[in-house]
Amino acid sequence: MTTNQPKSTVLKDTRVAKGLTLDLVHEATKIPLDALKAIEEGYSVRMLTPFYFKGFIKIYAEFLGLDVKDVFTQYGVDKPPVPKPVPMGKISINQQGPKPTSEWLSNIFNAKNASLLGRVIVLLVVVWGIFKIGGCTVNAIKKWPKASVKLQEKAVKKDIKKQNTDEDVVSTKTLEKSKAANTIEAASTVQGVELAVHANRDSWLQVKADDKIVFQMTMKKGTMEIWTAQDRIELTGKNINELDMEVNGKHIGLLGSSERKAKRVVITKEGLTVKK
Repeated sequence: MTTNQPKSTVLKDTRVAKGLTLDLVHEATKIPLDALKAIEEGYSVRMLTPFYFKGFIKIYAEFLGLDVKDVFTQYGVDKPPVPKPVPMGKISINQQGPKPTSEWLSNIFNAKNASLLGRVIVLLVVVWGIFKIGGCTVNAIKKWPKASVKLQEKAVKKDIKKQNTDEDVVSTKTLEKSKAANTIEAASTVQGVELAVHANRDSWLQVKADDKIVFQMTMKKGTMEIWTAQDRIELTGKNINELDMEVNGKHIGLLGSSERKAKRVVITKEGLTVKK
């Protein structure tokens, strides 16, 4: 556990002003008590990953009737990831534009060496021919800077989109590798087995920890639960594919499209296995 100064105390101040206890907030929001304390006092615990930190703040702010965007700003979780610079290659563009035609021609015709003048003329004819054949007109040249900027903006947007996607889901290669066995590897980083779920939809669930029922009811949309066991957790019910999961301290996310009809999942120290 590490201790940091809280970026904001608006949640704690609002709760105290309303005369609410942490236990009452825990019962109403289903946010774990240690997570609530960590958010209010400004320290971090293992379960409080950036993903769940932002989700808990949203649930807490809505419960207190606060503006979620404003609370995000005060806690510093509203900033998008900084995009990486996209190299555009070595493209040299004369920002000041070509010299006036009259000045250019004057410099040529003032050349004292007639032979050099002839070579320059031949070179110009060759260059003109290349531009003519390649369809490189003056208008096309003027559009190059704009085209380069648009290309760069498009590349940056694509890079940002990729970063946001990779931030919240397991890599495609990992999912494809485990798809055949319907198993998602998530080696335990904690003692025993742990499953944390966030419901994106009302879901009726039964949860067994080492074959003992520890949860059997409808889990409401927007709530979160965490269960631990020594060797095995078994989860059955409806809308399992609508549960955002963290297994053994590793964020798995939602089940894949092929597991939409899954009725049971088993979590061990090795990871999560889907049972249809």
